[in-house]
This record gives sequence, C-alpha cells and structure tokens, in this order.
Amino acid sequence: MNNQKAFLGINLDLLENPKYKNLDSRAMMLYALYADRYSASMNNARLGNTTFVDDMGVFIRFTNELAAKVLHVSKQKVTDFRKELSDLDLIKVVREGLKGYKIYVYPVQQTPSNVELILPWKNHTITVQKVTSDWTILSKIEFCKNLKLSTQNVDISVSRISESTCSSKTDTSLSHSSLSHVSLNNNGLDDNARTRKENEIQSNQSNKNPYHSLPEKIKSSFTDIFGFITKPMAIELHSLISQSNEDMVNYVITSSKGHKVTNAIAYIKAAITNALKRGDKCAQDMTNFYNNNVKNTFSSYKKKSSKRFMSEEEVDAMVAKDEEEIRQNDPEFYARINAIKQRTQAKKFNRPMIPIYSLGE
Repeated sequence: MNNQKAFLGINLDLLENPKYKNLDSRAMMLYALYADRYSASMNNARLGNTTFVDDMGVFIRFTNELAAKVLHVSKQKVTDFRKELSDLDLIKVVREGLKGYKIYVYPVQQTPSNVELILPWKNHTITVQKVTSDWTILSKIEFCKNLKLSTQNVDISVSRISESTCSSKTDTSLSHSSLSHVSLNNNGLDDNARTRKENEIQSNQSNKNPYHSLPEKIKSSFTDIFGFITKPMAIELHSLISQSNEDMVNYVITSSKGHKVTNAIAYIKAAITNALKRGDKCAQDMTNFYNNNVKNTFSSYKKKSSKRFMSEEEVDAMVAKDEEEIRQNDPEFYARINAIKQRTQAKKFNRPMIPIYSLGE
C-alpha cells in the first residue's frame, strides 16, 4: 500500500514572475489556501451544487480567523496579506451582508519567457519511450485466437509507441492553484493527471454562460412569466432538464402563469421532483395527473367557496324560519324573545336627537 500525505503547493510563478517579487511568502501561502478551497467549489459546481456560484462565478468563503490559525499569524496580518493579493488581482473580496465575505480566486499570471528563471528545473524536458515487447504481442495474439467468437471478427493491430510526453516550458508544479487553472501535460508521470483534466473541464465550463445553451422555448417561457434568467438560475434549469426532460420543465413553467410564485426555481424544482416521484415520464403524464387529481378537486372547491356571503333577504328568511320553529316548539320562550325585541326597537326609535350646529352659530 502506497500511503501519501496531502500537501499544499505553491504556484512557482508566484516566485518566478517579477510581478509578484514584493509579495510576502506568507501571502503566497494564503493564496495557496484560497486556491485549494476554490478547486473544491469548482468541483461542487460541476456536480450541480450551486451553493458557491453566483453571477460573478465561483467563489469561496474562508474566514480570517481560520487563515490566521493555519498560518500562525494574527488576523490583522491576514487582512494585510489579503490586501496584497487583491492589489495584484489574485483575489477579489466582496462583502456579503452579515454572512461575511465572498472571495473570488483568479489565476496566477505565467512568468514571461524573457525572464531568467530562479528555478530553471521547472521547465525541464523529459522523453519517455514506451515499448511493447515481442512476448507481450505474441501472448495477446494467442489469447485472441483462443476466443470462441463465431459472429465477430477480431482485428488486432499492435504498434510500438515512442513519444515525448513533456515539452519545454511545461508547468510541472503540483500545487492545487496550478491544477485549478492550468492544464498540465505529464502523461504517465503524475498521478494527478485525471484531476488536472477535470479541473480543465471545470475551467472551460465556468467561462461559458449556461444561459446560451438553454433550449429556446425554456428561455422564452421563463422570461415571459418570471422575468430574466441569471447564471445560477440557468445552471438549475440545466440540472432539472437533465433529471427529467425539456418538455416537463417547460410544462411546469407555462402552467405556473397566473399563480403567485415567489421563488421560480424552487417552484419548478418541487413540481419536477413530485412528478418524478409519481413516476411521470413526460409532460402528458403531468397533464393527466392534473386533470384527474387536481383540476376536478379545485373546481368543486371553487364552486363551494364561490358564494362566501349571504344577501340581506336570505338572512331575514333564515331568521324568520328560526323564529317560527321556536314559536311552535316553545311559545313561552318565543314570547320573551319577542318582548325583548319590541323593547329594543322602541328604544332605537325613541333616542333623543342631538342637534348639529355649524361653526359660528
């Protein structure tokens, strides 16, 4: 078993590029921490988690308290280092209400080709020759001959490979910051080749606006009902389309017209989730469920609740009916109620009139 320790690398361009010659080494460490966290946010965004994505792109949250504890310095020093990084366009810090700060991490500029390198071994060239032995070729041929394939022809072509896998001025730094922004080409030399490829894909995806790749009818119906589409909204819509299909998402959007929806994405996501739980496969399944289970129930409820108030004539008729039932069932009680009613009416009509005077009279 090959146990390897995790590490935090420094992008060597921070040491070589004259632009960063006055940058404190501890500020470089802080940037490495930010870049490492940035790669995690990028991976979450690629998997569909948009918690750390907004209109400006992918961001991180990293408190000064935590950075001070890791770097063994005071919080004030971390503030100074962060300002250095911001002045060099390596990060951008944006206040986020009472939650703290959002930090956007930007790539390190490569060292110009005319600069004499302090660490020349960085730009080395390695030639790796891959050779397949004759014994391996023969064993593969014999293996294929022994396969009992009656309906399939086997075409065997084996060639010797000799290739150069590293070129001059290839960045071989293994720091997470370089892995987040630069695609390295160390085939067969570095165990992190797969990670670098994924980070390259993430970087390319982050540069594209997901709004442009949305289906036209989704964009049209959404903007018509809910308004403009932000980048996080577009990412969520792509995710919902991949979970269901384009027609189902469009059906939810168009059917929400006239409803008071405060959060469009949450509304659409809830409708799609419920539809998938029911086993709906297409927009027609959703329409059938609405007609059979929602529309009829809502119509009957609407008929019952459409008449909310009674007219004065209906009230008088109901009172007269109740009084007649009381008169027949309990004449004595009816006589007392009638007497009280007559006295109340007499008081009402015998109230003294209060004169109203105008000013000056």
